[in-house]
Amino acid sequence: MANKITASITFYFKGETFTPSLELDLDALMQRYNGLPSLHETLAAENNIDSYSYQYEMLLGEDIQFSDAEGDAMSFLINGKFDQVGYERFWFKKYIVNHLQQIIHTELSIDEIEQHTKLIKAMLAAFQYGRDFK
Repeated sequence: MANKITASITFYFKGETFTPSLELDLDALMQRYNGLPSLHETLAAENNIDSYSYQYEMLLGEDIQFSDAEGDAMSFLINGKFDQVGYERFWFKKYIVNHLQQIIHTELSIDEIEQHTKLIKAMLAAFQYGRDFK
């Protein structure tokens, strides 16, 4: 299932109301940027708002409202607010576990990895150690 969410901002500029909006494919963004990019900048760019304009400054002054979450993103949407940091952590862990499962299947011929939670935890700990060791 796709992980999507709609981001929108309402702001006023020169007596007009602007409501740029964008459906975000969170999986594609996470894979492309190795995290979620600045959503204000993304909203502006996708709605043809120049980053060197007063209109852009007005957009930056408002909070992004989120709606219409799909997939895992639903768990991180509460009252129009999206827990971006929590979602990124969840997504990275899920992404890493998926690759660890492939390694376990290839190297140990274990198909039902869900039954071996201690093995997954041990591999995650080893992964974290290797990532943190510099």
